[in-house]
Amino acid sequence: MIRGFYSGASSLISQQINLNTIANNLANAGTTGFKPQQVAFSTLMYQNINGGAGEGNMIQLGNGVRVQKTGIDFNQGDLIKTDIPTDCAIIGDGFFAIENREDGTITYSRDGCFKLSVEGSDTYLVNSAGDYVLDENEDRIEIQGVKTSNRRTSTEGGFNPEQIGVFTFMNKYGLELIGGNQYRATEASGEAEVLDESNIETGYLEGSRVQLAYEMAKMIEASKGFSFGSKVVQTADEMEKIINQLR
Repeated sequence: MIRGFYSGASSLISQQINLNTIANNLANAGTTGFKPQQVAFSTLMYQNINGGAGEGNMIQLGNGVRVQKTGIDFNQGDLIKTDIPTDCAIIGDGFFAIENREDGTITYSRDGCFKLSVEGSDTYLVNSAGDYVLDENEDRIEIQGVKTSNRRTSTEGGFNPEQIGVFTFMNKYGLELIGGNQYRATEASGEAEVLDESNIETGYLEGSRVQLAYEMAKMIEASKGFSFGSKVVQTADEMEKIINQLR
């Protein structure tokens, strides 16, 4: 009956990861440029046991399930019109490069909700967290022709979306999701490369790729799977008790 415990427990662990992933997707249904994650499963090692009734009648017996990988759906999200000049949406492939204000690390994002940051006599293009948006050379983008009045900052002809660098990767599915709707390059993804023919639409934002109906259906499926795994553990426990009581 130990096999039943292991199989049920592996199901509980896998479905809990699946539920956590779905919950994170649902929580970001309104996050700009968010790409949902998807959990893929694989079976643990099979064993061949004698099925009886003649030679060669073998039965494959599984040992549970595990999470094989957590992938990201990079398909294009719907465009949301904002009419704000510094809002940018990438059409097609590509990522914005972002420099962290605190430690200078460079990450990548599809979130194009940009603003102007006045720092002394200079003005830079930043994201909603205040981190710097970079150009194709991974340098900070300085904005010219900025006016400040009534605590509002505006620009007349100083912001040029062509200054913004758009980058791609040999394997974007190898990017590491680090939170804050940002990704980090890894050995699997390869180094960032400038996308020469990028298409940036200003006055728009890319909406979240999360499809609520699809995620809710997956949540019901994962909940049923978790419940089934719990039943397997409970049944194995009851059978173990019966066996231990046999004298």
